[in-house]
Amino acid sequence: MKDYYAILGVKPSATLRELKSAYRTLALQYHPDKNPLNSVAASRFQLITEAYQTLTTPQLKEAYLQKRWLHQAMGTPAESTKITPAQLLNAVLKANQALAAADAYRVDKKGLFRELGALIDDEKIMLLNDADQQDINYEVVRWIIDSMHLITYADRQVLLAQLKKIHAGSKAEILIQQKEKEVRAAILWARFQPVLMVLIIILLCVVIAYSM
Repeated sequence: MKDYYAILGVKPSATLRELKSAYRTLALQYHPDKNPLNSVAASRFQLITEAYQTLTTPQLKEAYLQKRWLHQAMGTPAESTKITPAQLLNAVLKANQALAAADAYRVDKKGLFRELGALIDDEKIMLLNDADQQDINYEVVRWIIDSMHLITYADRQVLLAQLKKIHAGSKAEILIQQKEKEVRAAILWARFQPVLMVLIIILLCVVIAYSM
């Protein structure tokens, strides 16, 4: 049985005002409009809405409390709402699929960075490391790296730093190191490209001047 109070992060004695406040805070955080590529956030939003509607509708709340009391009396544990590493990997794969159809010229790069970052924030990394399923952890690392091609190089460095926290074995470490080298090289090239272009223009001007 789902623990709606735990889902909303309130005590069973919470008032209607406290329920509304908790719901607004969580809904703002997990709303699909703010997390368009995050299926985990979408599922969480549905669960939050379900909990709020149940606890603020008198008939639904009464029926829920009766069931909750019965489960507690029987010693039945509440249903866990914590996501699993497999569910997190599935969310990463769905985000990657969504990006395959994205327009590189119109995509919100900062929004995309936030969505990918939410999939590998410290809480998710702790979940992966605690479960210690290295095959899944490696796939999370691999697909996040594959999904970061549309964001800025600086933001890629931030995501790569997060990925390094995941216990995913030597293959993942090599993959991250290779991507870090690529990003550093791209940043270096972007930094010196204008200077190089100026030098080329000056050289062409000199050649043209001497040929006249």
